Formats: sequence, structure tokens, C-alpha cells
Amino acid sequence: MNKVVLIVLAGIFLRIILSFTTFHPDLLAFQLGGRLVGEGKILNLYDYSSQAAVFNYPPMIYWFFGLFSFLGEILWLWKLPYLIFDLLLGLILFKLVKEKKALILGFWMFNPISLYATYMIGQFDIIPTFFTILSVFFAAKNRFYWAALALGFGIAFKLYPVFLLIPLIISGKTFLDKIKIGLLAILPYILSVLPYLQSSSFRETALFANQSAKSLYAGIPVSGGEAILLFPASLIIFYLLIWNKNLDKLLIWKIYLIPLLLFFIFTHYHPQWLIWAVPFLVLDLMYGNFKNLLPVLLIGLAWFVSLFFFDPSLTLGIFIPHASSIWSLLNLQPDYNFSRSIIQTIFASGALYLIIKNFPRKIND
Repeated sequence: MNKVVLIVLAGIFLRIILSFTTFHPDLLAFQLGGRLVGEGKILNLYDYSSQAAVFNYPPMIYWFFGLFSFLGEILWLWKLPYLIFDLLLGLILFKLVKEKKALILGFWMFNPISLYATYMIGQFDIIPTFFTILSVFFAAKNRFYWAALALGFGIAFKLYPVFLLIPLIISGKTFLDKIKIGLLAILPYILSVLPYLQSSSFRETALFANQSAKSLYAGIPVSGGEAILLFPASLIIFYLLIWNKNLDKLLIWKIYLIPLLLFFIFTHYHPQWLIWAVPFLVLDLMYGNFKNLLPVLLIGLAWFVSLFFFDPSLTLGIFIPHASSIWSLLNLQPDYNFSRSIIQTIFASGALYLIIKNFPRKIND
């Protein structure tokens, strides 16, 4: 059997097994949202948000699950629609490299972060991640309008790809191109949220969700009530460094990776969010002939250990409902804050190293 086909079939089988044997309660909100959309309750969807199922994401994800409302009450089946974007993402990675095609596909199909985030806890971050990679694919072919639309659909599902918008705009050849790229990239989000702006439930739970502020926590105090916000500051500095530069379209994946790593360095991120950077890390390994393997492993190790400092529902609880934490089972009482600080320091060290190594050297003024 062809090696590529074998990798894909084995990867699909593993995804089905993980979907069937694990569960996280966050999936209930997606199931309920999909069922409501399937019943025609589209424009008043957010009015059904409650403590049992909070709809705190943009409407696009609930529209997507509405297409699968026929799946009914069998919860693990609601994870399988993710396969559409998962396999397409793998295909794009396969096409982005000229050599080691089977290897890059294998890295994607069996990377633990994607498997955990998508098929074990059932989060939908695979979808905006797919659109960011699709944007890279179009940009590499000099099709920047399509790249902007792809990024725009990523933003419509989850806001984080907006960090990548400025680098894509900079890639436009003329001022008019830059304007068109910016408009195309924000169009899907604006069109999708426009029908809900009059809904107070949408504005409270989704438009201004508390999760959006996590990247603003890290700061250097300037006075009792004033601080320099580290993530926005680092992001602006990065934008200034590449502003008015002719960026190599074939290295757009590096330009996308850097803002994502800056985000993770300065943010207490949710475990599933790291999938945003995984395809770019895989590309880094492939293009760099594994020279950056050690910092990537440090990032992965820090991520894995950090899982056990979240709620047990994200680790043992996905296999055994209401399970205790691993620390209780081991009769240990670690200092959570200090432990998380050590983990984040290790993560940040690996991420900062990758930023330095991937920062574009050959930029033409």
C-alpha cells in the first residue's frame, strides 16, 4: 500500500478511536448550538446561551455545526466533522514542501497537540488553523486576495488570525492592493456577526468575551495604575520592523509564526490554542532539516506538563468523568503558580529562540 495512503488511513483510525473514548463537556455547547441552528433558530441563537451551554464564540462555528445537526445525541460523532479541515490541512502541508512529503504528512497526522485539542476535548481550533495555512498556500502562489479571504474566514471562526493581518497587508504590492487585502480579510467576520449586533446576549458572551483579554494580562508596571502591555508592544515592534519591506512570499509562514509565538509567550493560553502554531512548527522542522528540533521539543514538553495544572477535566477527566487531579492521586501538593511560571519560562525560551531564528534576514528595502 502507498505510504501516504497508509499514513492517512492510520491517522483517521486513530482519530475515530480518540473521539469515541474521550469526552469534554465543552462539546455540549457546540452540539446544542448546532441543533438550534438546524432547527432554524439562527438569528436568536445567542438568546439560548446559559450556564449549562455558553455560546461565547462567533456565529460561524455554530452555523458549521448546524450542517451536522442530524448527528443527534451521539456526542462523539460531533467531533468527526473536524476531519474535513484536518485532512485538508494535511494536504496543504503536503503540497507546501517539495521533499519529505510523507514525513510532513506523518508529522501532522500524528502530532499529539492536534489529536488532543480536536478529537479528545473536541475544540474547533483546527478550523481557523486550517484557514491560516490556506492563506499561506495562496500567498506562496502570489494570490494575495485569496490569501486575505482565507485569513478572513479564520477570523470569522476565531479572532486570533487578526494578528496575522498586518503582515499579509504588507505583502501587497501597491497601496490599493494593501487596502483590498485588508478589506477582504475583515469581510467574512463583519458579514457573519452583523445580524447579531443588536443581540445583547451576543455582545456580552461572544463579541466581548473575557477570553479575548487574556493577552493583555502580562505587563511592566509604570505606575500604580499604568503598565506597558507586553504582547501588544512586542506585536507593534514586530510590525514596525517589517513595515515597508518587500517580504518573500515563500517565507510567509515564518511571518505568520512569529506573531503566534509572541502571543503564547505573553499569554496564559488554553491548551487547545497551541494547535494554531503547530503546522508552522512542522514547516519549520521540514524546511530547517530539524535544526530547531530542540526548541520545538521544549515547547511541546512545556505544553504537555502544563496540562496537569489545569482543571482535571482536561486530563484524566476526559477518560474518567469527575476524576481527581493527578497530583491528588500522587498525594502531592505542588505550588501551582510557581510551577506554571517555570513551565511558561521553558516554553517562552523555546519560542523566543524560534522567533530569533525565523526572523526574516533577507528583507529588501
